[in-house]
Formats: sequence, C-alpha cells, structure tokens
Amino acid sequence: FAGMGRNPRRLIEARGIAKSYGEKIIFKELDVFVGPGSRVGLIGPNGCGKSTLLRVLVGDEPPDAGQILRADGLQVAYFAQHREALDPNLSVVDTLCPGGDHVTFRGARVHVSGYLARFLFRSEHAKLAVGQLSGGEQSRLAIARLMLRPANLLVLDEPTNDLDLDTLQVLEDSLLGFEGAVLLVT
Repeated sequence: FAGMGRNPRRLIEARGIAKSYGEKIIFKELDVFVGPGSRVGLIGPNGCGKSTLLRVLVGDEPPDAGQILRADGLQVAYFAQHREALDPNLSVVDTLCPGGDHVTFRGARVHVSGYLARFLFRSEHAKLAVGQLSGGEQSRLAIARLMLRPANLLVLDEPTNDLDLDTLQVLEDSLLGFEGAVLLVT
C-alpha cells in the first residue's frame, strides 16, 4: 500500500472498546480486526451506533474504554451519509482534476474523460457545472472523486442511500476493484 513502509497484517485492531452517550451504551467489550483486503459490513437499524463505531475505529472519536491500534501510514477515504458537498459551480472535470486533464487512478495516469466513462459520464458531461447534474449523477461524481483518494481503507457510511441502480452498479464495481480494506455501513 502506498504510504505504508511495509505490508501490515492489520490496518485496525480494536480490543475491548466501549462507547456510551450518557446512560445509553452504544457498544461495550467489542473486539474488531480489519486486515488488508477485509470487507466488513455493519448492518442494523438507524440509531444503533454503526456510524459511531466507524468514527471510533478510524480515530474521529475516542473510545470510552479499550485500545485501538492502527497501522502506521493508515490512509482512510471516508464517504459519509451526509456527504461533503460538491461545489455546484465547478465543472465535472474541475471537480476531479482542477487545472489538468489527467487523474491518477490505482497508480496509473488516466485521461479524465476515460476515467469519467468508468462512472457512466459521457463526454458532454465534462464541462457541465456540478449543479446541472441530477442527484444520481452527483452521487456518481462523489464516488468517482472518492476513488481517486490515496487510501488503503475505504469507509462508506450509508453510501447506498438515494442511489439509482446505475450508480449502485458503479459503486459495486469500484469496490470490487479496490485492493484495500472496506468498512461499509448500511
């Protein structure tokens, strides 16, 4: 993995972690191991603590108890249920590669039009402002941008909310081709 001086056997290891908010126990005495290539899905009803667990595992929130070990050089790309906003005034191309016409995807230099085609964008989409795209197209663009981030761990918090079938297929194809580990909440 880029940025990791050696091939770690673990990306994240949590031992006996716990988290509560006031009297409400979210989880306790939980052990989690995430190794390279792992695919971990967290499934449960809204409000049960899935997103909290993700934030604790990646270090955005501290656990109340227990220990979390993370690999040196861990690079996390995070796709949250309340997505970071795309700039509606930027063009599709400038959203992915400001000031250029190539992106680096999985270590290779790729022309942005070829990269956009992977995410079902036609050439006429390239110069459109993001604000002119449909909701599904904006979701695909957000996924396209996420997949360009250097990472050995993808964290996807409710990525399938409001996605159309085409975008779900693009997400699935992107995850199948990702060599790192994936933590997914749905």
